[in-house]
Amino acid sequence: MASSDYNWYILFPNHHEGLRLNGELNRQGIKNTIAPTPRAASKSCGISLIVQETDLPVINQIIQELCINIVKTVQLPAIKNWKFKGC
Repeated sequence: MASSDYNWYILFPNHHEGLRLNGELNRQGIKNTIAPTPRAASKSCGISLIVQETDLPVINQIIQELCINIVKTVQLPAIKNWKFKGC
């Protein structure tokens, strides 16, 4: 499958952490999309961020520098014709 057939999701323990990272990524001009956490990734309700694979190294650095709590980063098949298509 091509890389466009997948989305990268960053999952959080709560909305606050997701919004912190979203705000910082926006400030730094890094493309991201807030989306519901896919059930394939977690049974918990909440938000996740869809990000581009090429941005993961810098995003991981930001997470470490700002001590943002995440649950995990996962790659899942892209859902076609869904309103949260990713970046």
